[in-house]
Amino acid sequence: MLAIALIRLLLSPSGAIGRSMFAIGAMLLIAAAMGVDHVMNGWTGPSGVASFAFVVVFAWSALSLSRKRLHDFGWSGLTIVAFLGLYLAAMALAMLLLDRAAMASWSGALAKATLFSGPMAGWLIALAIIPGEGPPAPLARLR
Repeated sequence: MLAIALIRLLLSPSGAIGRSMFAIGAMLLIAAAMGVDHVMNGWTGPSGVASFAFVVVFAWSALSLSRKRLHDFGWSGLTIVAFLGLYLAAMALAMLLLDRAAMASWSGALAKATLFSGPMAGWLIALAIIPGEGPPAPLARLR
């Protein structure tokens, strides 16, 4: 029963979820991504078919979680497309404007990591803290 609930949480794009379920799903997804990536890196390397399949499943799961959370506070799931479009445009522009020699240093590597992961971390944090409508409280259903 728990396994079915977890699969539905991580892989089904239908429905809406509250902040706590989103946070649980995001933490499970991050932990699974880190564990599977560690195991698969030893098997296939970064460019194998298994690595590509893992990325597809991870991306689908992240999109499903985000879509359900967006629906909880009344936004369209297409907001994800807008965010990803802006993110990719900003990253492409940043790659054109960054000084490659300066990015070869340790501080440059840290700046790149922050630049590329910052918006995604912000997206996760925003989805986790924006209050939504959420499911009705058990006592509210009795009234």
